[in-house]
Parts: sequence; structure tokens; C-alpha cells
Amino acid sequence: MFLKSVFSLTFLAILKSGNKTILALCLILSCQFMPDLCYPTPIKHEGHGGPVMGLATSPEKNLLVSTSFDYSVLVWELDEVREIKQLMGHEAAVNVAKFSNSGKLLATAGDDAKIFLWDFYKPVIPKTSRFILDEHTAKVVDIDFSRDNQYLASASWDHSIKIWDAETGKLVKSIFGHDGPVNSVKFSEDSQYLYSAGYDGTIRHWKLSDGDEVRTLVDNGWGVNVLMVDEVENLLLYGTINGLMVIRSLDGKEVFIKILEEGAPVSALNYYPNDKKAIFGNMNGRIILIDLAKMKIQKDFLAVDGPVWDAVYNSKNEAVIIGGLDDTLIEWRLKSFHSNYFLPKSNNRRFQETDALSNGALQFARKCSICHTLDSSEIGRRAGPPLLGVFGRKAGSIADYPYSDALLKSTIIWTEETISWLFKAGPEIVTPGTKMPIQKIKKNQDRLDLINFLKDATRTN
Repeated sequence: MFLKSVFSLTFLAILKSGNKTILALCLILSCQFMPDLCYPTPIKHEGHGGPVMGLATSPEKNLLVSTSFDYSVLVWELDEVREIKQLMGHEAAVNVAKFSNSGKLLATAGDDAKIFLWDFYKPVIPKTSRFILDEHTAKVVDIDFSRDNQYLASASWDHSIKIWDAETGKLVKSIFGHDGPVNSVKFSEDSQYLYSAGYDGTIRHWKLSDGDEVRTLVDNGWGVNVLMVDEVENLLLYGTINGLMVIRSLDGKEVFIKILEEGAPVSALNYYPNDKKAIFGNMNGRIILIDLAKMKIQKDFLAVDGPVWDAVYNSKNEAVIIGGLDDTLIEWRLKSFHSNYFLPKSNNRRFQETDALSNGALQFARKCSICHTLDSSEIGRRAGPPLLGVFGRKAGSIADYPYSDALLKSTIIWTEETISWLFKAGPEIVTPGTKMPIQKIKKNQDRLDLINFLKDATRTN
């Protein structure tokens, strides 16, 4: 505070002197040593115990939903971004959430290849899901409700699209045709057709009554990650794995926006027809907000250090809320900075630390820290149980932690030998059927260093 006061008085004196050179130097130094004077800062909303993968909003209900690597779904008040409830049930990272057009249903889907349907008919948010849809055989990465709220479509890395009855949870139809994972699905305005995008670089148009492909809209060779369609406004929006962001007419006659950031896959896209806005995000942390009325870039900025997994726009607060590698939701108030503001890079996440770490600590940071804590017996909100006192502990034995059935039935006692085996052979061999993500450490010395680090760091006395 003292330094800021001194700087303010000095700055005023230089400003009155009219010396532009000294003034410019003063500004540079102030931004270098007191960055909070020059750079805007986002608002961080804590709640999750792992990276935030997906976001969905229901403005009519003033609700925001976030999904996470920690297997949880959080419901927030949208305008204040205040946590209301935690929804549990998924057995792996939750990738995506979507409200029905009526706002009465919420669908979530994840790496466990399951889709949960949650009832939002009543003011009280439910503790358990209404249905669990489990016909997919690989992770589900996108979902969409039909305009009439009757159907739900899902896109999966099992190369299929599935259509479900949203009222009963029954599978209606499976559609195949993409040569590889399907990344995105969107219903037509009349709920009779479907659009999809895939790793094979195509955007396809399907007739739901028979599941036949009507036409291929895009075939560009690069995988298409994200997709939005507006038949009323004749708009097709999409982003590709090679960093291309496109807004064009659905009929293909005009291209309005075409932005390429080579080597930065487009990882997020949302569309707001009532606000005339579209928002793109990529793996480099860049956010581009498009003013669709003018077909011009409104904001272009580096919002997070790392990938943007999802981003939503809140017109009431003129804010963008972002999910990325951080445990927090990142909210940028758009009036707080100019168009092309770029966030300074930092590397302060627990699983990205590299400086001044022993090899054992480095292995823990990279392989374990995203899911586990070391120094607390509290369960918290990480995807995995706390590791304090892990040596000599029976697998699946911490009270109140939501273990999978496979781990609850396990007879494994965690020792130097069993932990080494876990990282050598992999969880799919040592603990088959559990929620553990596949993590292996090939080098014997790396495993030994990790175990020695854990023995010291997880001591209870």
C-alpha cells in the first residue's frame, strides 16, 4: 500500500511535468513490479476439486452448472456464481452438461460412458438422477436436447450417435457413419433432423426417422471438435483440431468469420442467438467473443493459462465464465479490460510444478496430485481419496468416500509392493472395474522415488 501511494504521487508529478519518455518508462516499471495496477484480474469461484470440463446455463432459472474431472456436477446461482448444490453419481470425469429447452431437465455425461438425467421440475434440486443411460461403450463428449424437449442426442468416442427418449430414458436409435469419434451433436429446429461433427473432419446432416445421412456439410480433413447450428438465421459455427474457427451460412454461400490459430485446437464454442453473441475458446487459453450483429470480434483475450474446456456468456453481468485446468471457475467481467488483453503466463498448478522438486515429488505432482491430497484425512472434493496414512491401509476402506464396488470388494493392502505394482501394471490390471484413471510409470527408479516420497509425505505421526 505504501509503495502504491508513493508511486501515485510520483506519477502525478511526472504527468504534470509533461515528460513523455519518463512517463512511458514509469508505466512500464509499474506494470512490471506492481502488475495489479495495470492488469485486470478475473474472479475465481472455488468449489471443484479438479479441472472444470463443462459448463451449462439456464438463464430463466438463473442457474449455472459445472462438470469436473473430480467426478462431480455443481449447481450454481448464475448471476452471483454462488454454489447451491453438488450432484454425485458419475464414476469418472464429467465432460458435459446441458439443460433442456424447458429448463426442467439437466443431462450430464462423462468418461464413464454414462449419461445422467436430472429432474429440475421442482424448486428443490434432486440428490439423485432420474435416469442413467448406459448404452455407450466409450466416453460421451456432447449432448443436446431437441427443441420440443422430447429427445436427447449424445455423441461418443465409440463412433456412435444415440437418440434417447428424454421422458423415459429409453434408447430410441443408434446412428453410425462417422469414421472415428463423434465430438458434437445438435438438433434441427423442428427436432426431425440432427447435425453432428467428428474426428474424421466432417459435419453431417441426418434424418432421424430412418437414421440416414442427408448430406455432408463440411469435409475439411481436420477433425471438427465443436459445432453450433441455427437454421432460422442460416448459420453454421464450428471449430477444428488445427485451430480453425468458422462462422458461415448454413447453405455454404457465405463465410462471415474465419480465424486460424495454428496448433491450437478449438475446444469450446457456445452460441447465444438472443444476445447475438458467439464465443470460441481454444487449447491455448484464448477466448474470442463474436458480435454476430456486426460479424466482428468484440473481445479477443488470453483468459486462462492452459486449455479452455468450456466457456459461457452471461449477458446480465457482461461476463464470460470459463472452465479449464484450474479447480475454480474463472469469471472475466468484459468491461474490466480492452479488447486484446492477454493474461501473463504462470505455472502454479499443483500438477504442473517442476521447480525445486525431488524426482519423487515430481512424479506425485504429475501422476497423483490432480486426484489426491497428502496432508489431510478429509475427503474434500478431489476425484480420489486422501493419501494420508495410505501405507498399510486396506483399499476401499475410508469411511464416506464413494468408492466403486470393485474397490470396496478389493482385498489389496497398500504397501510399497502393491503401489509399485499399481503404477507398473496399471489400474486396469491391479484394480479392474474401479474409477482410477490409467496411470503408469515405466521406469523402476521413478516408481521407487515416488514410493519413497509417499512414505515420507503420508506419515500420520
